[in-house]
Amino acid sequence: MLHENPAHSGIGQGNETIGSSLLWKYVTGNQVWSSPAIVGDSLYIGSSDYYVYSLNATSGALLWKHATGNEVRSSPTVAGGIVYVGSMDYSVYALNASTGSLVWSHATGNVTDSSPVVAGGVVYVGSLDGKLYAFNAANGSVLWTFATGAQVVSSPAFAGGVVYVGSMDRKVYAINAANGSQIWSYTAGGSVYSSPSVVDGVVYVGSWDYSYYALNASTGALLWSFPTSGLANSCPAVVGGTVFVGSRDGSVYALSTATGSLIWKQTTGNGVSSSPAVVNGVVYVGSTDGRLYAYNATNGAQIWSYQTLGAVVSSPAISGGTVYFGSYDFGVYAIGTASSLSVLQQVWVPQPINAAEAVGVSVVAMGALSVVVSFVSNPLSAAGEGVGKKTEELVPDEVKDWFGEVVSSKRKTKVERKEAPSLRPTGTELLAYAVSVVLLAFSFAYVKISSLDQIWVLLPVFLATSILVSLVQKYLAIVFLRRRGVWSEHRIWPLGFILFLFTTLAFKVPFSSPTRSAHESNESAEKLLARAAALEVFIGLAFAGLFFLVIELGVPSIGSAGLAICMIGSLSATIPVSPMSGKDIFEYNKRRWAGLFLITLAAFCAWVFWM
Repeated sequence: MLHENPAHSGIGQGNETIGSSLLWKYVTGNQVWSSPAIVGDSLYIGSSDYYVYSLNATSGALLWKHATGNEVRSSPTVAGGIVYVGSMDYSVYALNASTGSLVWSHATGNVTDSSPVVAGGVVYVGSLDGKLYAFNAANGSVLWTFATGAQVVSSPAFAGGVVYVGSMDRKVYAINAANGSQIWSYTAGGSVYSSPSVVDGVVYVGSWDYSYYALNASTGALLWSFPTSGLANSCPAVVGGTVFVGSRDGSVYALSTATGSLIWKQTTGNGVSSSPAVVNGVVYVGSTDGRLYAYNATNGAQIWSYQTLGAVVSSPAISGGTVYFGSYDFGVYAIGTASSLSVLQQVWVPQPINAAEAVGVSVVAMGALSVVVSFVSNPLSAAGEGVGKKTEELVPDEVKDWFGEVVSSKRKTKVERKEAPSLRPTGTELLAYAVSVVLLAFSFAYVKISSLDQIWVLLPVFLATSILVSLVQKYLAIVFLRRRGVWSEHRIWPLGFILFLFTTLAFKVPFSSPTRSAHESNESAEKLLARAAALEVFIGLAFAGLFFLVIELGVPSIGSAGLAICMIGSLSATIPVSPMSGKDIFEYNKRRWAGLFLITLAAFCAWVFWM
């Protein structure tokens, strides 16, 4: 359930060291505010797409989903084989945990964002109608209700026969769990959105007066308060003598349980409404900057962070060495230490920021060096032939030749015709194919692994995939040209080779290409070159669709490898910068190039953002 247990202590399960590798990601149809509940090998979570989901916690595969009538921001609680969850359709649902079938549902008087707590066969949950409800867990009948003075967004906590809950009327309530009578209430300085945590006779809770409070659980007396600089929405995690909380001021705080004094503070990139979870001396918490953070619980040092594409208000759940959470980017994430087997089975997708940087660096580098080569080859020709010649004389021939070789500008795009069958690769081509296949395999295996020893598990898959994609894609385009009278040959491309290695190591996105095709071209061959370049891109996109189906059929090892190679290779091939083949399409017909480029870019973005 939310924050692990009825008391909301925030102590996760397990004692493993958890790494920052993406094990899997499941994409729902809308933002995920809800926090996951883990039972055995099943994960339960809600989404703003109106569904409650059950996923396989190991693989992320969908087990079932159940439709509600509105957004599900409430976090599920699982007890006795039943999933209990609220919805913005004014209802509380009880679903069979194995099948997702409806056991019962009961209407409340308003939106139910509060997350249920289950204890002693009773479901306790708040509603925006200002009430706390107690339902019979078996049949959904109402046992009692307790009216507060305003909306109840806070998720109740249960300890020692007492239910503790906050209300937007600025009060924290202690309510007798048996009959719904009030035991005490404490008035804070602002609305209480935060869910209480109850540990060792103390209630810890935040308020919209920017403060966290520690109250005596028996009497409601104030023990201490701690001011932050933002709304205190987070549900505190309490481990040993430390309380861990987040604030909308963008900070995570560690406070002394005894005095409320500050032990450490860490700043994220935006507000923190996610509730921390603590396992094995590490604090895990989300931020609206889109990251999940892992901090050393003792000194606050950041251990790692994982970037998603949306705000993370979902509170992490931890089980079996894995951290599970949701994001506004529609995703449910499983983060952990990847084993060789799990790395092979997971679908690899690059971080969007890394993909953008790799593309940008490659395009700028190709464009800039092409300009340099043009200048070196014929400097200032438009400004004056005399100045151009003198400038050219200052540049050594070796430098000009080196630039020409590396950048592969116009002189490199041309090759001498050979007397060889159109279907038979030349010796130069065989070398280029071998280099391409090996580099593709090692690079794409490298970006997917979390430790170097795992690369040998992935290499056979990537070798087989890169042979299939690279050979078919390049070979067919070259044969197409040769059969039509244009000699084309596959060559090693030094600049592409360098850029490919650089983007692999710097951004973990192997962009550019270590090889390319050169042609015996003339003006009459312009149309054929454009068609061959387009053919290459279409083959890549067709293979990408095939590999996506392979993933959907449950073979992510091959499907993921092929999809990554095809999507990056196809986008790279459409770049209209010399000497990429996209330049041939661009020079022949700019409108057709634009159409093909937009299709490829859309497919690439869909892969990066939604896989």
